Amino acid sequence: MPSAARCEEESLQELFTAEYIPPETSPIDPTVEPRFSEIISGQDEIYLDDRPPTFVFDGVRAGYDDGFVIASKRNEDLDLSDLPFRLKINGWGQIRHTTSDVADPNVDLNQFQLKRGRLIFSGSAFTPDFSYYIQLDGRSSNGDTVRLLDYSLSYDIGHRRLGLERGVLGLRTGKYKMPFHMARSLSGKEFEFTDRSMASTFFDVNRSFAWGVYGKIDPLPFPIFWEAALFNGLVTGGAETGSSGTLDDNFAFSVRAHAEPIGEWGESALADFEQHKHLAMRCGCGFATSKIDRAGTSEFNSLRVVDSGQTLASILPLTVNSYDVSLFSVDVSTKYRGWSTSFEYYFRTVSSMDAPGMSNLFDHGLWLQMGWFAIPNRLQLLTRWSHIEGNSGTLGASNQSSEEISGGLAWYFRENHAKAVMDLTYLDDASISSSSLDINPGDRGWLARSQIQFSF
Repeated sequence: MPSAARCEEESLQELFTAEYIPPETSPIDPTVEPRFSEIISGQDEIYLDDRPPTFVFDGVRAGYDDGFVIASKRNEDLDLSDLPFRLKINGWGQIRHTTSDVADPNVDLNQFQLKRGRLIFSGSAFTPDFSYYIQLDGRSSNGDTVRLLDYSLSYDIGHRRLGLERGVLGLRTGKYKMPFHMARSLSGKEFEFTDRSMASTFFDVNRSFAWGVYGKIDPLPFPIFWEAALFNGLVTGGAETGSSGTLDDNFAFSVRAHAEPIGEWGESALADFEQHKHLAMRCGCGFATSKIDRAGTSEFNSLRVVDSGQTLASILPLTVNSYDVSLFSVDVSTKYRGWSTSFEYYFRTVSSMDAPGMSNLFDHGLWLQMGWFAIPNRLQLLTRWSHIEGNSGTLGASNQSSEEISGGLAWYFRENHAKAVMDLTYLDDASISSSSLDINPGDRGWLARSQIQFSF
């Protein structure tokens, strides 16, 4: 058998040289007899061939070593973007300790938890313009259940069919994050704090099953990236579909655009690992709207109110069977010399309630976050303020508000691949119910979270 396996594809030849190491040249001790079989007590005899072959791809090894293994001594720059068939596997997790001291009647918490345990399969098939993204999620709040968090397919029709540059016009379908606000668009492993803010959770659209379109335009010296989607409804990613499901028949619509008008933003979503010597800025905006019927209990029971955190459905008169909801967001983020700032403002209106005497409801809120590397790319000091205000909790009679004030620090062992984060939060009448944030409706008091994160 030859000692070198040639790749038929020219692109693969340029990518790496594949060397086949046959059994007779493998580093086997000649004084040891080859192991052809072994007896496992209480089981049938298992027959094994001699040492299996190993393939070496420019320093990357693939083979079987009591399991199928792919190994590399370094982070390779494989430049696979032009290859039609590609599979990439990633994973990350967050293990957290949470303790709280909140006012009665809410209950304090003191637990270790797996907040996110993610396994991601992504790549392309048949053509680089047809890509897929699959994400599995496990968390201790769901017991032993592992759920299909994301499953989406994307097709760069502009490049494939219209001869445009890649990313100018594409189609997307499946279950994924709906384009609306910046906080949801971020991956959880990019957070500076242990989790999102109270305000970004209150005004969230989250995931759903959708048909979408995305792209970029270049009317200015910098590109503007945009995405729009038609989907089942607000916060319906985990809802049961079909005739036996809990969704109404009204679609929702959302759109988001963002740009980087000043400087090169870099790869990190929030923290300034690049230690920018000149200001870098990212800004964006989003809009979402839907009509919600009482028949769709998943959506009708999802909206929360200020400041009790109760569901809107629980305080509405029974004569209200439907309403319209619209949300708008605007955000600005900066990086400069180890400093990072993130600011996002939200607006929400609930209107067209089909009952006499019901007025429109209006809520708004924000989160403002700052981080600073006291030790470059190692120790980061953090602070955040989150505020929600509106009249939804009184059905238009008066305004109420909720506050979240936080401080923390993060130690990065290997940027976001390995880090430890600790934060301390004071809550004043929390308006959300979130197991991810460890916040319950009406929480008033202190919340302390310590988290270890790893990713590959």
